[in-house]
Amino acid sequence: MEIEVDTMSAILNLIFFSEKRKKILTLLAEGPKEIEEIKNKLKGNPCAIMPQIKKLKDMDLITQQETTYELSDIGEVIVARMLPLTNLLQAFEGNKNYWSKHDRRPIPSHLMNKINMLGKCILDEPELDQLFEFPANLKEPLLRTSRLRSFYSFFCPDCPKMQAACAMNGAEIDLILDKKIYNRLKEDFKPEYKTILEKGVSIYLYSGEIKPSSFVITDEFMFLKLFEKNGDFDHRRLISFNKSALEWGNELADYYIEHSKQVN
Repeated sequence: MEIEVDTMSAILNLIFFSEKRKKILTLLAEGPKEIEEIKNKLKGNPCAIMPQIKKLKDMDLITQQETTYELSDIGEVIVARMLPLTNLLQAFEGNKNYWSKHDRRPIPSHLMNKINMLGKCILDEPELDQLFEFPANLKEPLLRTSRLRSFYSFFCPDCPKMQAACAMNGAEIDLILDKKIYNRLKEDFKPEYKTILEKGVSIYLYSGEIKPSSFVITDEFMFLKLFEKNGDFDHRRLISFNKSALEWGNELADYYIEHSKQVN
């Protein structure tokens, strides 16, 4: 299937100059939709949706059968290529300075090539009195997760207690720790460390020099914290709740487990 350059330019303008048209195409990528479902999902002015649908129909990106709309064959090809780019832009939207000023080397190249999987990220900046605490709004989903995978190269005072609580709740847990952090856990948090061992938590020691500050992956969210390029610690973290971000995060955990030594 060949599309002329001028036509492709017109299509790109049509899609990326309208957030509403992008949302319609993204919705139809899930499958055919009734017009009422489209209107309900977009939660906008119904009268403003129809002109955008007409433009997409005129460009032959979507087709209509009575009150049902779906992607055309050309629409499927274009949206399949549009979604990764849209997700990539969302991953960097509002976070450009974070990505540009932080050390990205801890992210292996095969995952940098899939950074679009993070989708929309929240840049979380803790209050001054909570700099080293686990984010309060993430504690509840953390405690109900069935699987927890985390990496720490700095010490989080909240974490041993929460990791032990997750283990008591039956979660499958992988802890990947810098050696100094592991020693602190073992020596200063003996009751929690005992619980972690008794509940079969897998502990890994990472000794590489290039490493992230931390990352955490649960059933519902993942967050990533990087050091600044000069090596300074930054309290801010990127948080994503996208399903694809959880897949990306688990691949990151797999990578660091493969490059670590298991303790137990």
